[in-house]
Amino acid sequence: MPDDSKISKAQQRAVHEYVKRNYDRIELTVKPKGKKDQIKYHADTLGETLNAFINRAINEAMERDTGSPITPPASALLPPETLEAIQRGAAATGETPPQFISRAVKEQVRRDEVSLRMGLKPITDNSLNHI
Repeated sequence: MPDDSKISKAQQRAVHEYVKRNYDRIELTVKPKGKKDQIKYHADTLGETLNAFINRAINEAMERDTGSPITPPASALLPPETLEAIQRGAAATGETPPQFISRAVKEQVRRDEVSLRMGLKPITDNSLNHI
């Protein structure tokens, strides 16, 4: 009888590709030898995985160091195709990505204000009277 719980090579490749696209990996060296086991034991006692504990420790240290919650980088907030469009637009205009974004947002606000004055809902161009 075949073992249906085994993961196929195709499934392994798919998971590997997903992780590669969606996660950053960091190789961490701890010393002295045996420290990893101590950290893992501590995480286990808190009901966390080693990875979850390390991520929490990093986030808490960063927040403590800056005195405010961690703000994710734009790459964590925007889809990859949007980031690529920002980079293309900034390169084409000779701006930095933050300059390009700032200008684009100001221009979109101006356009939305015009639409609203015309009685249109900016995101759909539908009349505001039919909402």
